[in-house]
Amino acid sequence: MPYIVLIPALVLVAYVAASYYLYRRAFVPAKPRPLDDFTFTPFEFQADYEEVELVTADGVNFGAWHFRQPGSPQTVIVSGGHKGQRQGSLGISAGLWRKGFNVILYSYRGWPGSDRAPITFGIKEVLELEAVIAFARKRIPKARIGLLGYSMGAVVALLGAAGEPGVQALVLDSPFSDLRTVLEDNVRRSIKLPGAPVVWLAGLLFRLRTGCRLSQSSPITVLSSLEPRPLFFIHGGADDLVSVNHGRRLYDAYRGPREIWIVQGAPHTGAYEADRPLYVERVAGFFARHLGLDVSSHLRLVEEEEVS
Repeated sequence: MPYIVLIPALVLVAYVAASYYLYRRAFVPAKPRPLDDFTFTPFEFQADYEEVELVTADGVNFGAWHFRQPGSPQTVIVSGGHKGQRQGSLGISAGLWRKGFNVILYSYRGWPGSDRAPITFGIKEVLELEAVIAFARKRIPKARIGLLGYSMGAVVALLGAAGEPGVQALVLDSPFSDLRTVLEDNVRRSIKLPGAPVVWLAGLLFRLRTGCRLSQSSPITVLSSLEPRPLFFIHGGADDLVSVNHGRRLYDAYRGPREIWIVQGAPHTGAYEADRPLYVERVAGFFARHLGLDVSSHLRLVEEEEVS
């Protein structure tokens, strides 16, 4: 008789523990570390830049770097990934700056250099993006704005652009199509059990803590709001965190101008590392076409077999 009670109790404890672990892993920002301030900046790339401190509509303070191109209205805003730091996107940011773009690379809430707050996978992080867009319009005359996002940052870009018609083009590297779906996929892959119950309880904790629902982070539901702006989807063919099927699903669902580049063998957000020069050329070329920047003297010819 005790075993009849004990086994369900152990299952329940394991279920609650898995849900709490998922909640902490997904939605609670990492604790500050002593070396967070000892990092690379645009200075190491010999870029002309300024350090910017901004605040969101809900009062969150956060930092940004503005790579300056005086006289150029073409501007790319770069949104990083989940629990990343802005210096992780310095390479592509410097590459785009050298092509002639203004580039703004910013931190989310919960990142080093920003106020600590729960991670919401784009639901509230769009407020940081809105503040950056407002800064760009104030600082850069007649700014022509494109968005480049990685993983969660690609979702921030999609959700933010849906409410901001002034954004003219988007490059989306490794986005998920729906938060609940990608969480369930990862739970199922990690513990070999159905992910829905674990994600449901983690989502309940998330809602109690933030007032947000998982369903609010579902970029596939806002695609119609982006038409007819051009979207460029990039995904690693070996992505085991956000399956390439998410990128294909978004690409297939979008009815505006769209491109997709699947980099075979690349892991999550690994297309840049797979071939840095080619990545910069393709992203810069896309933004140049749609933001009206002549970078022909800087772009090398991309062979047909490279773009499959």
